[in-house]
Amino acid sequence: MTLHRRQLLALAGLSAGLSALGGCATPSPAIVESAQGWAGVGNTTGGAKAIPQHIFDVHDRAGLNVALRLGDKPKIIRIHAFIDLCPGGVEAFRDPEFSFDAFDHAYDPATWGRDDPKGPLEDARKRSAQRQAAVSIVRLPSNTTLLGAAPGAGFQHGMVLLDKVSNIVIRDLRFSDAYDHFPGWEPRDNVHGEWNSEYDALSLRGAERVWVDHCLFDDGKHPDKLEPIRLGQRVQHHDGLLDITNGSDLVTVSWCRFQAHDKTMLIGNSDSLTSDTGKLRVTLHHNHFHACKERSPRVRYGRVHVVGNLFTADRAEEFGYSLGVGVQSHLFSEHNRWELPAEIGADRLIRRWKGTAFVDTGSRLNGRPVDILAAWRASHPGETLSPDVGWRPDEAYDAAALRPQQPDQLAEQIRAGAGPRRA
Repeated sequence: MTLHRRQLLALAGLSAGLSALGGCATPSPAIVESAQGWAGVGNTTGGAKAIPQHIFDVHDRAGLNVALRLGDKPKIIRIHAFIDLCPGGVEAFRDPEFSFDAFDHAYDPATWGRDDPKGPLEDARKRSAQRQAAVSIVRLPSNTTLLGAAPGAGFQHGMVLLDKVSNIVIRDLRFSDAYDHFPGWEPRDNVHGEWNSEYDALSLRGAERVWVDHCLFDDGKHPDKLEPIRLGQRVQHHDGLLDITNGSDLVTVSWCRFQAHDKTMLIGNSDSLTSDTGKLRVTLHHNHFHACKERSPRVRYGRVHVVGNLFTADRAEEFGYSLGVGVQSHLFSEHNRWELPAEIGADRLIRRWKGTAFVDTGSRLNGRPVDILAAWRASHPGETLSPDVGWRPDEAYDAAALRPQQPDQLAEQIRAGAGPRRA
């Protein structure tokens, strides 16, 4: 059925277009129809220019594949179901020559040592992983608006990948349980080795002009804390919830909920990737990070504005740190709210990863104003962090529009408004 032009613009999330058609009532703070922050600077419009024939109502993977064949032409994809990207489970992809028990026996550090795995079993693991990747990764093309159109709509058991694309809007979707059945064993990571998985629920790699709004990110029914210990370490089957890497730029993540995860969000993936300098411009506003142990976010290189977000945990073991200050990061934090167990001090809200600068203003811990930088300095004598991060959000865009108008109500507004609006 052909949609009216006003409906097209509303689906794509463009208030400017609505105004041109005669205006509309001012939306509530949780229902903004165009990107703010860095994605707004990039004029991120997604599939706003889609013709009626390029609006797709998708109920399964086959329908999604049809829509994606349109390539970079403007398109709006409305998701009506919780689509399983990897429905076969582990046995659908396991190479006949691969066995988990045999793998653990072959590469036990007590006999194999600290060298990287190699040989027939590692080759079989890689073949298994390649089979899963061929099915479970969805590559989103440029000029796309991807929308949840029904309660619970979204993707599970796979990764939505934005690789070297631009102008993407993603709203009102759930991204859940991006489960890697065949994680790699890296014995040289950390002191005792580490399992590393490949899939983020949503991954931006070299992507530009991206707005992610009102989405939910979680590990579904398979949190890594319930996984067994193999080769002396608990197996990790999930990577990030939303990672922004490889020179991605002009990105806004707003009104999303991230929950019950370890390594939540990485902005900038390598200390040595100096080509990220000048990129990784990201705004995070009005998101809720609940029981997210770390990396919410961890930043390298980027000019990242973290404003008006809520960080919560019910138990101390659910929280490690929130903001990671990495190499050449320019992290500007303001008006955030932390609600944490009483034993977690203000010095734990950030962690320094070779970074040299961090600034925060207007934030609160358990309802009280907090000087995060002063608390960190007091617990790290001899180390230095400067409040001069080299930029101010107000110089780039209308940052005042992102700051809370009612600071005492910010936490409750985020609790009520973050996540898909059709949940």
